[in-house]
Amino acid sequence: MNGSELGLTAGEPRAVVGAHSIDETASNAAEASGVLLLSAGQCFELRAPKGKPALLIFPSEAHVLSDGWPGMKVADEEFRVGDHLSIGGGFHQLTEKDAEAVEKCQSTGEAFTVQVLPRHTAEPAGK
Repeated sequence: MNGSELGLTAGEPRAVVGAHSIDETASNAAEASGVLLLSAGQCFELRAPKGKPALLIFPSEAHVLSDGWPGMKVADEEFRVGDHLSIGGGFHQLTEKDAEAVEKCQSTGEAFTVQVLPRHTAEPAGK
C-alpha cells in the first residue's frame, strides 16, 4: 500500500475514486463547471471554459460507464464525456502519495473532489 486514499478503477477509461461519498449537505463546497473530458492517461477531468483541466476524484460509489460513449454513473445519474457539468466539492493539491497513486492519469491540472452530485448545464455561449 502506498498510503494514498485514492485509487483507480480497472480498465480504460478509468476514474479516480476516493474514500468519500456524495454528501447532499456538503457545506462551504466549491463549485467547478466545465466539460467532462478524458486526460492523456484516460482519466476523467473537468475542463473549465478558460482554465486548466481538473482531475476529478469521484466518491467510492461511482462507477465507470464503458458501454459505448465513456462516462460515469453517480447515484443513478449518468454523465458522459462531452457533457457540460457543474459539480460541488473542493479543489486541492495532491500529496506526493496521491500523485503516485494516480500517475497513470497523466493529468496536468489540479484535483477536484466531487462531493455534491454533478448536474448538467447548458453549453457555454460562444461554443
